[in-house]
Amino acid sequence: MYTVASESAPTPSLLRGVRAAFVSFTRLPLGGYPYSAEEWRWAPAHLPLVGVAVGAGSAAVWLGASELGLPRNLAAALALAVSVWATGALHEDGLADSADALGGGHDRERVLAILKDSRIGTYGAIALGFSLLIRTGAIATLNGRGWFALVAVHCLARLGPVRLMLSERYVTDPAQAKSPSFLPIARGQLLVASGWVLLCLAGGVLYGTFSALCGAVMVLAAALLVLLAARYYRRAVGGITGDLLGALEQAAEVLLWLVWISCQQL
Repeated sequence: MYTVASESAPTPSLLRGVRAAFVSFTRLPLGGYPYSAEEWRWAPAHLPLVGVAVGAGSAAVWLGASELGLPRNLAAALALAVSVWATGALHEDGLADSADALGGGHDRERVLAILKDSRIGTYGAIALGFSLLIRTGAIATLNGRGWFALVAVHCLARLGPVRLMLSERYVTDPAQAKSPSFLPIARGQLLVASGWVLLCLAGGVLYGTFSALCGAVMVLAAALLVLLAARYYRRAVGGITGDLLGALEQAAEVLLWLVWISCQQL
């Protein structure tokens, strides 16, 4: 899950920040330890770039499975499995924990207590199941140049958590964090993250996967989801946690797939 702590932000180290991002948010054994607090804080700026890499790996598996003549649903399931493996089910874990906490907690203290429980309950299992089913079904609709939608969705879905890292208060005790400290981030990190997203969407438009209008609708839908999530998280717990950010990424993936499919019907 995403975890953060509060320290002042020195001058960024962009290249090391990219490496730190892949070390933090994927299973790729890139090493490079130790990282400074400054370098960890720049990791979120490259979270959408991590999404590009994860999406590209997923697309490669989908293309390979399709070339082998595997059924669409099987090719989609394999493509999704690769993305889950590549991230260590990081976001799926956040979704399951958040669903259990927000579904079963009736006040802030109870929600936070459930978030610390590693076991998956009914709400978490249902949320995770629907997420996997919807995404598998969406990927199964791909054809031709549609494979780039995997890259775009993974990239854009990861911008929302960066936005909330900048605007919202982290409510979990930093001493309990199991991962590196990413906060505080500044507007520079959000600008870099947004730049990665714009480059990716521009590539999708130029490649012909979706129109500029569809890309704009995807951005607006993702932005609206972030606003609603921020408001909901403030009411529920007074801010954000790593699990809640992971849940936002998963919700964004589902929403973006639905938007993209809808655009293809126009």
